Order: sequence, then structure tokens, then C-alpha cells
Amino acid sequence: MDFDPNKDYYKILWVSEDASPEEIKKAFKKAAVKHHPDKWGSKEEFQKVNEAYQVIGDTAKKQQYDSFKQWWFSGFGWGWGSGFDFGGFNGGSGFDFGSVDFGDLMWWIFGWDFGWGWRSRVRRWEDIKDTIVISFEEWFLGVEKKIAYHRYMQVKWAESKQCDICKGHGKVTKQARTPFGVMQTQAVCDKCGGSGNIYTKNWKELDNGWLEEVKETIDIKIPAWIKDWAYIKFTGKGHAGFGTTETWDLYIQIRINPSKVFERKWDNLYSKIDVSIFDLVLGGEAQISHPEWKMKVKIPKWTQIWDMVKISGKGFWTGWIFWKKWDMYLIPHVSIPKKLSKAEEKLWEELRKGKKN
Repeated sequence: MDFDPNKDYYKILWVSEDASPEEIKKAFKKAAVKHHPDKWGSKEEFQKVNEAYQVIGDTAKKQQYDSFKQWWFSGFGWGWGSGFDFGGFNGGSGFDFGSVDFGDLMWWIFGWDFGWGWRSRVRRWEDIKDTIVISFEEWFLGVEKKIAYHRYMQVKWAESKQCDICKGHGKVTKQARTPFGVMQTQAVCDKCGGSGNIYTKNWKELDNGWLEEVKETIDIKIPAWIKDWAYIKFTGKGHAGFGTTETWDLYIQIRINPSKVFERKWDNLYSKIDVSIFDLVLGGEAQISHPEWKMKVKIPKWTQIWDMVKISGKGFWTGWIFWKKWDMYLIPHVSIPKKLSKAEEKLWEELRKGKKN
């Protein structure tokens, strides 16, 4: 293998597992600059970052790594070179994997069922991912939101008794005939979920061992101009680990709802403005909307319909080189009257004749 399955390369680069190649590359560059030895960074951290990018930055290696990661970080606790003993395998002879839950392993990889049924219990070795949609105006200004979600946590204030199947050990010995012969393995007890106890709450047996589903609310502060599709991470706010004290993370993905009024191009803000032909020819004043407030702007004389009116310093902030606030551009949209009085129509005719002469 060209990677270390014991390492979570996504966490090293601080990207989500469904991050695009561009997002992974950007995260690598940022981390590489931060940890580069020439920049007084850590050589060890720089090597970790480079190793992570060599794996998940390569499409083929990433696919291979992801297939391992589905079950590798799921608590099986063994890997290549860890003493996985195939010595007992000999045709149809016994095959002892010790404490390895081979049934879980085969279920995660191939979906095989070794005679003791499909896994009905929820395995909560995972982060939580959710999405929130904000308006263009909220995106421009930044906003605070309160969201509700559900996660599995270790049960509190529940009654417990020893599991009558595994007798408190949390594991049971099972045998199954497979294409590799008869295999014997110690598997997690299906009834207690590995806890060795049966938990009841309000006279109801919990169906996920010592985990129960709870509703949580969290306040999130969304910074202005956050990238569309970006994630905000909340450490320790995900599901509790099944059979472990580890708690996973919550990721909130930010989506920006397109505006019917505003548009962002680079870091400039664009908006259409309704004006009359008189305003374009003679100049005028118009009231416009801006994410921060309403304002009045002057329309210069002889403005052409393809011209744009520039308002300096009313666009987005940027910090590529120096902190700077960009501009807002108004795109004229000429309002043509749908009905004229006799006197108005006569004036328009005189203007047309005057232009011909």
C-alpha cells in the first residue's frame, strides 16, 4: 500500500471526505506554507501534510484509501503487519481470529452475512454532516444561526443489568462456514452491542446498546463571504463512539441562495437598476438597494445603456495582498413607458423630428 491506514489524511489537511480536488489542493498549499521548515515551521508536520496530499491528492490512491477507511477507522484495531494470523487456515479446518470481529469486517467490505443475521444495530463511528442555506445578504454581512440536529450519545439515567447472552463479556464466540473454510471468531454481542449490559430507559430497552438519539441545538456564527459549499467544523459535536469514549465531529456545510438583485463577480458587487431614458440623457438620481443599507446615487448625463455606474468601496473585502474593499457596479435597465398622454406623445414626436433634422 502507498499509504498508512492508521492515519486520517482528511483531518491532517482539515478537509471533508467529499472535498473537491481543488479544495484539497488549496488546503495542502495553505498547510504547507504554515509548516514549511523555511518558514520556521515543523519538519514533522510538513512531512505529514505532504504525505496526506500524496494520497488524497491522487485520484487512484484516494479511492483505494477511502475503501480502506470505511472500516479501518471503525474500531477494528488491526492492520496489515499487525499480527493477523492466517496460520489456522487449512481447507475446512478451524480458523481462529482471536478478538477480531471477522463478521463485522466482511460485512463492511463485502456485505457478507455469516449466518447470524445482518447488522441491525446502528454503528456510530462517524461524523455528522448537515447543510444550511443562507441568503446573499446574509452571506455579504455574516450571520448567526441556531440549528437543531439529532445525534447518538451515551445514555444517561438509565437502568442496566448484565447481558444474559454474553454474560457481561460484551463478546460471543461464533463459527461460520465460509468460502475460506470454517471460521471461528469473537464477535460483538448483538444484544448488548459490546457493553456487556442491557440498558432500559422508561421501561424500554434501548436498541443501540448504551447509545440513545438526542436532539441538540447549536449556535453557529457564519462569517461574511464564506466560500459556497464550505464546511464549518464543530469538534466533539457528532455521534458518540459505539463502545468507546470518543465523540466525533459535526460539519455544517454552507450554501448561498442566489439573489435576484445582486451578483458577485470576483470581489465586485453587481446590481441592476431601473432608470428612465430621461435619467440617462439628462442625468438624475436613483435610490438603490445594498446589502447594508439603501442609498441614493447620481446617474451621470449621457449615460449609455451599455455603461455601468461605479460606486467605489461598496463591494466585498478581500485580503489577497492588501486588505481592500472592492466596488459596486450598477447595470442600467431602461424603463420604457407603456402608455403616454396625448401631450407626452406629441413631445416625443417633436423630439424624434428634431433628431431627424
